[in-house]
Amino acid sequence: MIWSRVRGGGTADQEVVVLAIGLRLVTVAVALASIQPWGRRLPGRVVLGGLWGAGAVQLAYPLAETVVKTATLAGLMEPLDKGISDMSIQGWFNFGATWLIWGVPGALFVLAAVVFGRRLPHARAWALLSVLAGIGFLAGLGLLIG
Repeated sequence: MIWSRVRGGGTADQEVVVLAIGLRLVTVAVALASIQPWGRRLPGRVVLGGLWGAGAVQLAYPLAETVVKTATLAGLMEPLDKGISDMSIQGWFNFGATWLIWGVPGALFVLAAVVFGRRLPHARAWALLSVLAGIGFLAGLGLLIG
C-alpha cells in the first residue's frame, strides 16, 4: 500500500480499509490481553488504556449519529440526506449497521474495561486519559483521511 501510494497509485479508500483492519486486530489483541495469561506480562495500565480507548473510539461515531438523528427527528435541525443526518431507508440501515459493527463492540470494550479496572489502582484516571486519547486519535484519523 505504501509503495503503491509513493508511485502515485492506490486510493484513500484502500488505505482506510487497511487501517480499519489493522485497528480491529489491535483491539482484538487488547481484548485477549485482558483475559489471557500472557496478558499479565503487560502493564495493567496499558491493557486498561487499550480497553477504554477502544471502547471510546468505537462508541464515538454511533453516539454522534444517534444525537444527530434524534435532533433531526425532534426538528432541531434539517437533514442533509447524506452522512449521519441521512433519514432515508439507506441512512437508517447504515445507522443500524454502525451500531452493530462499532457500537456493540465498543460497549463490550467499556464493560471489559470496567471489570478489568477493578483490579488496578488509579483506574479512573487511566480511564479518563485513555478515553481522551482514543477520541483524539479518532479526530486525527478523521483529519488524515477526510
